[in-house]
Amino acid sequence: MHQVHGATVLEAREGDCGDGDALVSTTPGLALVVVTADCLPVLVASAEKVAAIHAGWRGLVGGVIAATLAQFGDPSRVTAWIGPAIGPCCYEVGEEVAAPVVARSSSAVRLTGRRGRPHLDLPLAAEIELARCGVGEIRRLAVCTACHPRTLESFRRDGASAGRNLSLIWRRAGGSGQDT
Repeated sequence: MHQVHGATVLEAREGDCGDGDALVSTTPGLALVVVTADCLPVLVASAEKVAAIHAGWRGLVGGVIAATLAQFGDPSRVTAWIGPAIGPCCYEVGEEVAAPVVARSSSAVRLTGRRGRPHLDLPLAAEIELARCGVGEIRRLAVCTACHPRTLESFRRDGASAGRNLSLIWRRAGGSGQDT
C-alpha cells in the first residue's frame, strides 16, 4: 500500500493495494507489510484474519486502529503487537499535534520535555485505543527508534536520509493465523 497518514483500511492482495494505512487479509501465506521510520507499526491477528497498521499521529487521531479492528469479529479474541516507534523521550511536538492526540486517547500520553514543549507517547496512545476497542491481548515492544541508531531507522534522527523499518504479519497456511 501507499501509506498516506490516514485511516483507510484496504483488503490486502498481491501487488499494489492502493492508498491507505492498514491492510487486512484472510489469505494464508500472504505477508502484509507496514513501513515505518518513527510511526507505529501495529500488527493484529485473530484465528481468521491478520492486519498490518501504519499509525502515525494523524492516523491515530483519525481512528485507523478502530477502523481496522472493525474488520475483525470479537476483539477479545484478537492479539495486537505494537512495534518500535519514536518514544516520548524524543517525540517533541507542537500543541497542534499534542491536543488532538490527547483528545483521542488520554492526558497520560502527553509529557513535558526539557524545553517545556509537549512530548507524546504514541505507543501508549495506541495501547489505549486497542484496549478501548476490547483487544484481548496487547504486546508492546517499548523501543524508541530515534534512540537506537544501530538497529532502527528514524526520520526524526536522520531526516530524509533515514531508511525504513519493516514489520510483517501473515497467516500460516493451515495454522492458527498468529505468526509474525
